[in-house]
Formats: sequence, structure tokens, C-alpha cells
Amino acid sequence: MISMDRDKCIRCGRCAAVCPALVIEKQGKDFAVAHPNACIKCYHCVAVCPEDAVACGEFPLDAFAIIGSKKPASAAAMRNLLMQRRSVREFKNRPVPRKMLEELVNLALQAPTGHNAQCVNITVITDTEVINSVDRRITRTFETLASLTDAPMAEELLKTLAGRDSAGLVLEQKNTLRRAMAAGEPRSCLVFRGAPVLVLAHNNPGAGLTTRDDAIIALTHMMLAANAHGLGATWIGYIVGAARVDPTLKRRLGIPMRHSLDAAFILGWPKYSYKRTIPRAVKNVKWIEGRQSE
Repeated sequence: MISMDRDKCIRCGRCAAVCPALVIEKQGKDFAVAHPNACIKCYHCVAVCPEDAVACGEFPLDAFAIIGSKKPASAAAMRNLLMQRRSVREFKNRPVPRKMLEELVNLALQAPTGHNAQCVNITVITDTEVINSVDRRITRTFETLASLTDAPMAEELLKTLAGRDSAGLVLEQKNTLRRAMAAGEPRSCLVFRGAPVLVLAHNNPGAGLTTRDDAIIALTHMMLAANAHGLGATWIGYIVGAARVDPTLKRRLGIPMRHSLDAAFILGWPKYSYKRTIPRAVKNVKWIEGRQSE
């Protein structure tokens, strides 16, 4: 519940201006919490008030850390972080400290969510036995699917049902899987590559319209923060697809059966360092510009 201290309030109107739900209104010369039930608990009003005149019932004022003269990362530092991020699949045999993981999770939960729902569930798995057993299970699932496409007629049927592009991707991954097995890769690390940490984002499907987007944004925050600590990560779409084919997989992952597994990545200390960034081709960018004053 939002409250206002009229003795401290200087009537600057910032709290009303930043409120996305129009909870605070100007009444005469004062500002008041006119529609408390509409509050989405973003607490921008508390954070923006220069006189500490606005408070909420959920957190004490000292929980809102003062930004003061602290500046965000420079544009150059942010550019370096984004350019240096790589999909890392080779890891050192070294655990990631629990304290560091907790910090990364807390940063992930700072990510924006639709209507400030804050309903993203994050599961962090560091038990290598669980990680490896799930890896083997996913590998068996894809082996089964791959064997079903060995017959020429089955391959053509897949192309008809899924489209040639999607079918081509499935067939390509089938061949990659078989090459890895032929090279002697252990079945316990074909998907998760022996990573010491597996991070999952999952949600109750009834929690809102943007739950999947919220999950991906949260894990992106976490992944970039991990990169700043010197860790490496990569998205794992296989497990999301496997959980749809075999929903019981979620039990092994400690995820409620009613939840949808929306995103996942592996995490660890990179085995190799990269000398260069990798360029990207600029595609599908459209500008619609108006006249701007100089």
C-alpha cells in the first residue's frame, strides 16, 4: 500500500508523473493516493521522490538503495560486454560459488516483467548427477526421433508436415548428434556439454500473457551479469523442446508439472578465451524517420 507524508511532500508531482497506473492524482494543491487498488507495485513513486515523502508497505525505505552520484556502465564498457559475449560450450572442471550464483539470480529478478507481475521462477541446478542424467535422457529422446527419420518416406513426410526449413534443421541436428557419438563423446554431456550449472526459467502458464518473454529477459540479464564475472554460458533450446515432448522430464528438474519450461542455459568457467569478437551481418533493419531539429 502506497502512503504519502504530507509534511515532507514538496508538491513536485514526480510521483504522479512516473506512476504507470495513474494511482496518484493531484487534488487541489496536494497529491494523493487516489486509486490504491490499481497499484502494480513498481514503486517508481518511492524511488523518484526527492524528499522521501512516499512509502510502501512491502519494503522499508532503506531497502531502496540510494543511487546518488552512481552512474551506469559507460557506453564503451557496455559495448565491450555485449560484443565479447560468446556462446560458451567448453568449461573448466571448476564449480561456480553459490554466493556468485545467488548474486546472479538476484540480478535476474531485477529484470522487467509484463505489468510488473514478477512471476518468473528460476531453478539453478549444480548437482552434476541430475544434470548428466537429464542430458542422457534428452539424448535418448533425440536418438529416437532421429531414427524415425531414417526411412526416406519418413523424411519426406517430415518435410511436408514441418516445412523444408524446419525439417532441414532437425535432420542437420540428427547428423550432428551422430557425429558426436561416433567421435566418442560421452552421452552424459552431448546437450549440456559437461557444464557445472544449469539454469532454468519456468512459469505457471496462467500467470500472464508475457510469461515466456519475461523468462527470456530475466535469463538474459543473468547471462550478461555472469559474463561480467568472467563466466561463460549458452542457451539450451533442446531441453525446452524435450520438456514439451516428455513433460515428465520436469519432475527430474524439480519443476512443477503445471509450469511451462520457457528458457534455459548452461553456465561455467570458460575453458578457452577468445582473441576476437565475431562480426554480424546487419539484416532486416528498417528506419522510419521524421524531421528532427538540430
